[in-house]
Amino acid sequence: MRKIALSLIIISASLSSLLGQGYKIQGKINGLKDSYCYLSYYYEIQRIVKDSAKVDAEGKFIFSGNEALKGGFYSVLVGEKRDKSFDLVIGEQAFSFETQLNDLIGGMKFVGSKENEFFYSFQQKIKKDELKIKQLQAKTDATSKTQLNALTLELAQYKKQFLKVYENMLAIKFLKAASEVEMPTPPKTADGKADSEFANKFFVEHYLDNLDLGDDRLMRSPFVGQPIQYYFEQLYFLPTDSLKKLTDRVLTRTKKNSELRKYIVNKLTSHFEGSRTMGHDAVFAHLVEKYYSGEPQMWDTTTVRLAKERVKYLRPLLMGSKIPDVKLTDTEGKIRNLHGVSANYTILYIYAYDCSHCQLFTPDLVKFVKENKDKGIEVFAPIFDKDETRWKKFIKTFETQAFINVFDKTGTVNYFLLYDAQFTPTIFILDKDKNIIGKGNLPIDAIGRIIDSH
Repeated sequence: MRKIALSLIIISASLSSLLGQGYKIQGKINGLKDSYCYLSYYYEIQRIVKDSAKVDAEGKFIFSGNEALKGGFYSVLVGEKRDKSFDLVIGEQAFSFETQLNDLIGGMKFVGSKENEFFYSFQQKIKKDELKIKQLQAKTDATSKTQLNALTLELAQYKKQFLKVYENMLAIKFLKAASEVEMPTPPKTADGKADSEFANKFFVEHYLDNLDLGDDRLMRSPFVGQPIQYYFEQLYFLPTDSLKKLTDRVLTRTKKNSELRKYIVNKLTSHFEGSRTMGHDAVFAHLVEKYYSGEPQMWDTTTVRLAKERVKYLRPLLMGSKIPDVKLTDTEGKIRNLHGVSANYTILYIYAYDCSHCQLFTPDLVKFVKENKDKGIEVFAPIFDKDETRWKKFIKTFETQAFINVFDKTGTVNYFLLYDAQFTPTIFILDKDKNIIGKGNLPIDAIGRIIDSH
């Protein structure tokens, strides 16, 4: 029975090999010997080592493993110092290559990998033509200028045609993702001038067009995370509803329950949760409710629970919401509640005694309130402190007697949970009904603009 079992294991291993399980990448770098090479994959701009191989006296080495490599954009770090590198497209699991240490890209040749043949033929062509263009640019005669224009046009057409004809190949997906989307000539307006808004509109609609977000293999590359991050950083000024629609538009291009969808959801929620732009927390809440609560199969139960709890505390603090009330003790020992403040505008100003920013900001706030008496502004100012002596010292030092200065005498108020006070000062601007019209670590001029525009 043991012999039969052993035979079955051997047969199974042989079948796995025949069916292409595992990987075997054979390399030769002429000019390198008695060293090491490292196979790494990209996670954003980081390169994470997956395998290593000893380089023999002839420059030969082999990367191999029993489990197939996940498709993606990989990098070979050359030598023990890892001071040189070149990239590989991992689609096929078994192939070989040979190159020169002094010209890793230009000298590269492959056997058994169409993906890398296309990838390197494109790079080699571009490198060769760009060198010719540089040489022609240094010349001033008419013939050279004509040749320069012709070669520049030819290269642009080559890039466009190459990426179009072979667009379904993984190598081309990476090359396309690394390329900027070509913007057409702006249309004319009614007065015959170029549309000055066209470039901005085109950016919003098409900046991410070159990314195939339906292919999980692009996740193991530097071509997804950074463009998406950049895209939403540039559009920070858009209304919250517009940003929600744009995040949904990006995610509709991914496959349900896919690795890339999960990655992008996580990327976007991190971006909007950490953003200091007023109102972006509403986009974060939208993403949590739609893609964590709405698609729990993508996550572990703990992640879903924590995300839902975070939104539970955050939702009452979103723009337009009526802020939660709080009862605190003023300097005369009276109980004052936030909702009981009678004012056209109430500034909830949560500060700390030893906060240097608060010490710099408070005199400006005192001055602002004095200068804008006619607008009916009150400041409800709880201190983030349990020391009553320090509280009264702060009031005296910074002359905030005109504020409604309050203190948590019971020690039961959690400003972190109640008002998401992750930093000091935390500021909310409220209308007469205590609805939130502004919030964040706001400068004085921003507070003035919010009140004036309201």
